[in-house]
Amino acid sequence: MSFKQDIDHPIVKVSNLSWSTSTNQILSDISFQVPLGSFTGMLGPNGAGKSTLLRCLYRYITPESGQVLLNGQDISSLSNYEFARKVAVVLQHTPQHFDLSVFDVVALGLIPHKSMFSNNTQADLSLINTAIEQVGLSDKTECDFETLSGGEKQRVMIARAIVQRPQLLLMDEPTSHLDVKYQIQIMELAKSLGITVIASFHDINLASALCDQLLVLKQGRLHISGTPKNVITEETLSTVFDVCAKVSAHPQHHTPHVTYFYGYIDKISNSSNDKNESEGD
Repeated sequence: MSFKQDIDHPIVKVSNLSWSTSTNQILSDISFQVPLGSFTGMLGPNGAGKSTLLRCLYRYITPESGQVLLNGQDISSLSNYEFARKVAVVLQHTPQHFDLSVFDVVALGLIPHKSMFSNNTQADLSLINTAIEQVGLSDKTECDFETLSGGEKQRVMIARAIVQRPQLLLMDEPTSHLDVKYQIQIMELAKSLGITVIASFHDINLASALCDQLLVLKQGRLHISGTPKNVITEETLSTVFDVCAKVSAHPQHHTPHVTYFYGYIDKISNSSNDKNESEGD
């Protein structure tokens, strides 16, 4: 499915979305569209509002203003059952104290599609086993979920999402505590599913390599959006992340690749010395 072909057919449309706590404005007037079948990444420094925006999208919190449409329907109008059939979520932290096997955790993805107390059919069992195989954990099917590594747990949660058969997969920094190999593996796996994905990233280079479009947040506002080539620039890195960097083409896939410059501790020390000297004068 081509990103360019589907740019005029958004599955998600966010309009003028805002949200605040009793003391702070967290999101302000955010609008964007997500094309059907695309992989969209969210970038921004800590506190920019990425997780809060995703929470609005998966209805953990309700925007104080604005609208989120899924296939033209306001998500607030959908029942919990309808929403669960259309949207799956993989979070940064995997569930704790799951006294279930890998098979049973993955099988939870069937809940939105089953009536209460109904038994799994042969087709259901095949779907579960195929999803487990797809994430490379066939040898762990009967293992206790709690005994798995962090990367394996995230793969189980993606298998559960596969079984859920959503139209939209939302991922909130699911790789931030994982080794580099599993960061790449899990995000490549999500992209390979052929469904619409919106994921927040800490790693700018990983987002650049895998995403069709990027949303860059700064202080709760959408600072810039577009393709990685248009978004990941030295100016954006300086303005949004306050870093000095060089952007070049990656040797493998030719998307923007960021090389950072160092010496920030020297700047902090110099700034502190300058301040002390000024106060001494």
